[in-house]
Amino acid sequence: MNKNIKRVALLCLMLMLSFFVFQCHSAKEISKTVNDKTFTLTADLKGLDKAFLVYFEKNNAYPDGVRRDTIWVKDGKFTFTDSVNDYKLYFLNVLNTRSWETEYNGRKYTSSTKADVNRLWFIAYPGAEIKCSGKVEEYMVDASLSDGRGVNQDFTRIQEKTFPLIDRAHALRFITYTEDLTEEESKKLSDSANALFKQAIDLKKEFAKSNPKSIAASYVFMDGYYRKYFTHDEAKAVLEGFDTETLDGTPFYDEVNQRIAAVENTKLGMQAPEVVTNNTLDGSEFKLSNFKGNYVLLDYWGTWCGPCMAEIPKIKEYYQKYSDKNFVVVGVNSGDAVPKWKKTVEDNGYNWEHIQTTSENNLLVPFNVTSFPTKILIDPAGKIIYSSNNATKTDMYAMLDAIFKKG
Repeated sequence: MNKNIKRVALLCLMLMLSFFVFQCHSAKEISKTVNDKTFTLTADLKGLDKAFLVYFEKNNAYPDGVRRDTIWVKDGKFTFTDSVNDYKLYFLNVLNTRSWETEYNGRKYTSSTKADVNRLWFIAYPGAEIKCSGKVEEYMVDASLSDGRGVNQDFTRIQEKTFPLIDRAHALRFITYTEDLTEEESKKLSDSANALFKQAIDLKKEFAKSNPKSIAASYVFMDGYYRKYFTHDEAKAVLEGFDTETLDGTPFYDEVNQRIAAVENTKLGMQAPEVVTNNTLDGSEFKLSNFKGNYVLLDYWGTWCGPCMAEIPKIKEYYQKYSDKNFVVVGVNSGDAVPKWKKTVEDNGYNWEHIQTTSENNLLVPFNVTSFPTKILIDPAGKIIYSSNNATKTDMYAMLDAIFKKG
């Protein structure tokens, strides 16, 4: 009996030790997974006298569509940690922009210069230890960044060249908005500001061309393509110059690659690309190809977009006008918090199909949507027959009338 008790006790002890080892191993694995996705930015900015900064990020999962993080600052020093799955651009609003008040129709409005050089920009990636040192001036962050892969060293090089130019351009623009100048004086300052902006853009374009293996250059290129710094042919040439072995599979390179391909693949008469998402009003799967046999109007919109909201009543009118025909409208929302998007649809009786683009599933890329509103009309065979981005302007509503009245 004693032997049996000893055996049972020994077995229990072995099981407990195995469980403990398993738990420790699991904890290490979990910790390793978390750490592998975590980056840390350690900053020291002379002249930064704020007690804290707030990190803002658009995120539709939050009730108001914005994720916020408080970053505590002491003597200009702070640390920011977050988790990422891949290379990702971050910016922190550090300084105020140049702002002024204007009055129109008896109401006062606050205007400001663009929020760019007053921010701290950096590129994070899993496991990155990013160091930042520098100073803050009245309206500009003058910072030097570094990390183990050299990504932010590259990013610093282009910022050091362009930020002073952009800051001077903003200063000139500010004078034209706030001081009592003659028309000639105002034009002279505006021309000088535009020349500085162009100089900064040219430097960014050259940076993208001259650094074919750089993650930072691929971001600068993607951003410049979105902002139309490049013609389509210029962009194709820059893209062909990038080192695909180094950059293929990285997010900035992949997005601009897909956008440039989309221009080639979504011309009038071409087959529309597939669009698949579960970001629908009820969470069910949406597939664009399921609507073959119908005329499908894709309407890219957001509640923040005045022209979008101004045109939606016309969309609603035509949806109701031809809802008994083979006519489908798909609203593609961008930039709204999920609750606001759904409430706007429900409150206004937008009773057509609705999907939403997100950072995880960017529905703007397949058709290279860069402005709002954008409208794409697809015929029953799945071919694109209208695009508001087309250089030749056509009246889409007259086209719809011709299609359905003839039918």
